[in-house]
Amino acid sequence: MTETTEHTCPICKLNDERIIRDKLGILRLRVKCPRCKEFVILDSVAFDEPNSRFGPKVSAWIRNHNEQNAEVPQITTETMEDLQTILSNYSPREKQVILLQNIERKTEYPGKLVTIVPKYDIPLAWASAEEEFRYYIDSLIKRGLLEKMDSMVHVFLDYTFSVAITADGWDYLEKVERHIEERTQAFVAMSFSEDLKSIWEGPLFNAITKAGYKPYRVDAEPHSDRIDVKIISEIKNSRFVVADVTEQKRGVYFEAGFAQGLGLPVLWCVRKDDLDNVHFDTRQYNHIVWETADELETQLYDFICAIIGKGKAPNLQ
Repeated sequence: MTETTEHTCPICKLNDERIIRDKLGILRLRVKCPRCKEFVILDSVAFDEPNSRFGPKVSAWIRNHNEQNAEVPQITTETMEDLQTILSNYSPREKQVILLQNIERKTEYPGKLVTIVPKYDIPLAWASAEEEFRYYIDSLIKRGLLEKMDSMVHVFLDYTFSVAITADGWDYLEKVERHIEERTQAFVAMSFSEDLKSIWEGPLFNAITKAGYKPYRVDAEPHSDRIDVKIISEIKNSRFVVADVTEQKRGVYFEAGFAQGLGLPVLWCVRKDDLDNVHFDTRQYNHIVWETADELETQLYDFICAIIGKGKAPNLQ
């Protein structure tokens, strides 16, 4: 039964007539929000989370998930706990880059106008409010990366305008992409248990090295940094992430989720006997399912070459 009496999104707290909340059960709720887009809440998290400071990040994550994946994200208490660990605080400059990249994804061809509705599109910049979103749009215009076209107030009294990426904007996006492609490090996220130590030292290390990249695992070399700061820093310095979720460590999902938020490719792996335990939020991704070290090494090497391309790091073997 569709409820139309409540028009408030439980995530971003937007109050809008176009918000639809469908009860699917006692504690199951499907929400369609013009800002977050569509998601399903599976337990009491609908009423307890998120707090006002954390809500914009979750809204941006849901919006990003909707625009890049076919499946509607499902939110549970566990998901919210994971997201509070995974989702980072982007700097104003990083938010501008993310916004420009999101506008690029909506641009069918150079010169094509993209309609922006600040009230609904603030998640595209991971912004906390409409004023912050407008600041990033204005900044991109002043930097010559965007040009603003016509503006109007449509029938629902929502202010809209159109933007187009300029020639300098396309050059800037190409430089951002080239900067990523020039990286030679591959970050490996996996359990640090003794049972999987040989998998890191053997097939993972070998496949990445053979493909022309430098494998990195955060415990593999000494450092004096805080572990969370070191992880974030090294992921930012990487070309892609290999996430082996065998043993289902939350830290692995954290590292993979952070990489995806940065737009980095993530290659998912799991040992066959642990496949049924893979978190439902990531099951839609193609996993390398392995039983032996040889299988993992061969498949991972093929995936890297096919999806990322051969790298140029010096051979470490």
